Amino acid sequence: MLQALLLSLAFCTAAAPAAAQMTPPRGSPLRAELMDTLRPTVMAEIGGPIEFVVTDLRVMDQWAYAHVRPQRPGGAPIDWNRTKYRQDMALGTMSDGVMALLYRDGARWRIVEYVIGPSDVAWDGWRQERHLPRRLFTDQ
Repeated sequence: MLQALLLSLAFCTAAAPAAAQMTPPRGSPLRAELMDTLRPTVMAEIGGPIEFVVTDLRVMDQWAYAHVRPQRPGGAPIDWNRTKYRQDMALGTMSDGVMALLYRDGARWRIVEYVIGPSDVAWDGWRQERHLPRRLFTDQ
């Protein structure tokens, strides 16, 4: 009987998945917390009030990855010609997105890395540097 119990316990432990990745649902306190952490930094970079359209948002343990597109409140697009990014946008060397890596430090989230207008997969370097699981950033 003891052997069967130990075998069962060993199987459950081996089959237990690593930390689960989850996407905080729209309207959830966690999602608001993450966006509220990111917003002041992006506002300082592009100027004026913004809100985000979330392309991808993933949380795993104390880490979060956000891929968002800033827009003006109410849905108006960012006029990149009125930002310090005007030349890069005009040249087509940037996107209109933002990628960020956040870390929960105690009770608060903080931005560890971010990039405005990435034209490549910025998160892959972040992942490798910190030995983070790929599924925090992508399903592939």
